[in-house]
Formats: sequence, structure tokens, C-alpha cells
Amino acid sequence: MYNSYTKANMFLSKDSSTEAFEDIKEFEKLDDDTKKLLIDNGFVIDENRDELAEIKYMFEKRYYDKTFLNIVLVPSLACNFSCPYCFEKDLSSGRENVKHYFSVLKKYAEQNFKNFKCVQISLFGGEPLLFVNECLDFLKFVDSDAKKNSYKYFSSIVTNGSLLEESNLKGLLDCHLKMLQITIDSDKETHDKTRRFKNGKPSFDLLIRKIEMVIQMTENIPDFDFVLRINLSNTTVEKVKQSLLYIDEKYRSKIKLLIRSVYNTHKYKDKNSNDNSQIDKYFAMGRELGFSVFQESFQYQSCEACADEKFFYLMPDLTMWKCINDLNYKDACIGKINNDGVAEILPLKNVFWAKHALSAFSDDKCLNCKLLPDCYGGCILQKCKTCKKACRPFEMVSMLHIFR
Repeated sequence: MYNSYTKANMFLSKDSSTEAFEDIKEFEKLDDDTKKLLIDNGFVIDENRDELAEIKYMFEKRYYDKTFLNIVLVPSLACNFSCPYCFEKDLSSGRENVKHYFSVLKKYAEQNFKNFKCVQISLFGGEPLLFVNECLDFLKFVDSDAKKNSYKYFSSIVTNGSLLEESNLKGLLDCHLKMLQITIDSDKETHDKTRRFKNGKPSFDLLIRKIEMVIQMTENIPDFDFVLRINLSNTTVEKVKQSLLYIDEKYRSKIKLLIRSVYNTHKYKDKNSNDNSQIDKYFAMGRELGFSVFQESFQYQSCEACADEKFFYLMPDLTMWKCINDLNYKDACIGKINNDGVAEILPLKNVFWAKHALSAFSDDKCLNCKLLPDCYGGCILQKCKTCKKACRPFEMVSMLHIFR
């Protein structure tokens, strides 16, 4: 039994009756402890309670929250890997452009960060560690500004992991790094074909060493998440298991698995035999090996990223985007930060994005869907591009909560 609103779940014995969920008279026959359990977890509610109104209120409250800023920094699209499915164009920015990027960003930060209670700074790319000195210089600037203006901040990074060293990881940790994500592609053989260096050199064995280094340095840091993303591409549970077995058993409980199928395969393959409806099998295997399952921390959002008014990607040319999964879709660009550090917002683009973010509450299919509190109509980018909802499978949006 799973409640998509409260995220509560319970496993029933095979001889259990479900009549209590369908008939209040049967519910009344239950013992007091069982009644309390079902009520406390939202499986049985008062008939006058309007959960839909509550969900809509919490969704809009989160979307228009003015206390929190989440900015993803993309100082360059340059990368030392050559992954065939990468959604970013093969563009690079020189170090001088990156210096200008952070110079302007400091002006923006000085003018705006103090207006929020908390600021999340995510490092993305390309490969952000190609410019780790510039990234660390900016984070140290924010650290000083946060102390001066009494706001909190924390940082995160999505990296291919190849350039991680003890020195730069320590620098990031000193700047309130709370999450680090590295990706492995399916099994070792597949990984060394897809996530290879530009010179063709494989990276799997190197990344296993880097992963263990990260865990050694962070295992005693509270509230730190190390996320190992597994991309599924024409693979099997057994093949992925063999890859995960390369990681020493003593480190596994500190690693949270995020598993997704590769969807952008048209750039290098016609088909992918894996899809997101299968990921529960991979999570179950990971748990058996001693890994944790990454719990999406966002609730009342249709996306962990762009479903928030105070969220944007800052691209190398200082344009502000809600989503960069399709850089050809220019309506995802909502403005630009000028050289004075002032955000020049395109309000109609913001309204357009919000319209589709909130569209689940005006769609009859969504309003009658049991997964509404998990999905909220799915990918906003797809809805903006096609004016159609992008329903996601139970295994992708809800199953993770059952793996707690």
C-alpha cells in the first residue's frame, strides 16, 4: 500500500484484506492501533478534507517561495570526456571567458544573494573541474559575502569525477559542499566505450578509485550526499551488478544510487532496450549489495530543478535558462545577466514556464491520477515544447519512496 501524498507505504501479508480501504464499516472493525496507523499515515482521512486543495497550495507555495535561490553555474561547456549521448553541443569556452563569467557573477551575487535566506550554488558543465580554481575563488567570495550579510549557502557539483583530487575536494568541502555526483554507464564494458576521454582512454577503473577517495574524505561529514548515477543503456541487472561489485563493500552504505535510462540515444544508437519502468529491479539489486537509494529531496515539485521560480542555469554567455536539456529550445531562456551584474528578465518567458509548471491542476487526467503528488504532470520542458503532459512511470516517481 502506497500513499503518494504522504509518501507512507506498508507491506501487507498475503492473507490481508483490503476491504478496510474501501468500506468505512470494515475500517471500524479494526483494532485501535491499526486504525491509528492508517489515519496517521493518510490512508484513511476525514471525508470533509480536501487533499487536492492542500496539494495545490503547497505546490504553489513552493514554486513562488522568495526565501531560497538555486542557481546552477555552467561556466563552460568544455569537457575532457566525449560521451556520445551528451545533450550539450560540443562547445568550449576559454579560460578568459570563464574569468569574465565569474567576474560578472560576483556582481550579481553581491547585489542579490543577500535578499535570500539560503542560496544553493550547483557546479555543472561541461566539466566544472576544468575550471576548479575559478569555481573555488567564486565560492570563497560567496562565503565571505554570506558571513557579511547573514544568509546561508551550500554548494553541490555534478562532475565526471576524473579530475577530482584530495586538494580540490577539500577546497569544495570547505565551501559547504553538500552533494557530489559521479556517473557510471551501465556495466564496465559499456562505460569504457561511452564515458571515455577525448583521446579514447577508458575511465571506469579511474572512477572507482575516485569514488572510494571521496567516500574516505566525506564519510564523517553529516548531511553530505555522495550520489552515484547509473545510466542504463542496453544492459542488464547482472551486468550493472558486476560493475557495482568493484566498489569495496565497506564504502557502499555511504553511496546513494540514482538510476536512469539514457534517453538521448538517437545521437548514437537507434534504440535502448532499457527504460525507466525497469529501475526498481536495479534498486533492489543495489540494496542487496549494501548501497543506499537516493531519495529525491524535492516534494511539491514536478522537477528537482526547474519547477521553482527562483531557479535557473547560468550559461557561459551569462544567459539564464530554466532547463538546458534541449539547447535548441530558446523559450527555456528567461533572460540574461548584463556586465553590471543586473538580471534582465524576460517576464513573458517566466509566465510561460509557470503556466506549464502549474498545468497539472487544470488537467482532468492529472487531477484524477493517483500519482499527481509525485509527478505533477511530468517534465515542464516537454510540456512547454509540445503542450502535452509527459507522464512518468510509477517506478521513476514513486518507487524511490518505497525503497527508504
